[in-house]
Amino acid sequence: MNRVRLFSSGALFLFAVYCLIWNPDLPFSLPQWMYIVGTVYFAVFPIKDLFSFSTNNTYKGRQFSKYYEPVKGYEREAFDRLVRRYNRAAVYAMLFWLGYMSVPTVLYLTGTIGREWIFFFFALSNFAIFYAVFGWCPINKLFLKTNCCNECRVYNWDSFFQYSFLILIPNVYTVILFLLGCASLIKWEIAVHRHPERFYKMSNACLSCKKCDMESCKKHKKKFFSKQLK
Repeated sequence: MNRVRLFSSGALFLFAVYCLIWNPDLPFSLPQWMYIVGTVYFAVFPIKDLFSFSTNNTYKGRQFSKYYEPVKGYEREAFDRLVRRYNRAAVYAMLFWLGYMSVPTVLYLTGTIGREWIFFFFALSNFAIFYAVFGWCPINKLFLKTNCCNECRVYNWDSFFQYSFLILIPNVYTVILFLLGCASLIKWEIAVHRHPERFYKMSNACLSCKKCDMESCKKHKKKFFSKQLK
């Protein structure tokens, strides 16, 4: 599914580039049914991430108890240091994202750029999330510094990252997607703070390489666009 979303997000990004250069009004003059279909498509993913029964992988599902298998005898003090480290990294990642958003936001609100640019940044963010899964992730490289997506502290922030620009062009469809992205992020953060032991290999055996179901992990020969894990 991630591969399908990678290519569909790439197609949307190319469409946004075309609109930006040749037809800035096109994204806002499509038939109504296309907005409905698009909203349903994009809404499926954050909704799915909110519920245990619809989550079928460990990297997103570790927020739920069904993907938690306790590791016995791990050192609690070392675990607490690990949690604090990744919590700090998550704060830096959020500040990085808000900083990234702030420039086009200010330019748009001051009338320097038009709404076609906001659509472009939405499409760019949507594509970048999936490129980060299969290729290079700046947030991991700069802040998290983990070599395993199963330990990514902000993995389920993807819907928030993808849909956050949409709040700048508010209508019923964009507001729905933005709120769903926020809900997905909040649900994840509540689980992280209530049950941190579910999120790290040190304390959760389900996240071990032996049980990995991450399709972009080269250790399982499943790849495609990913670099060799260190």
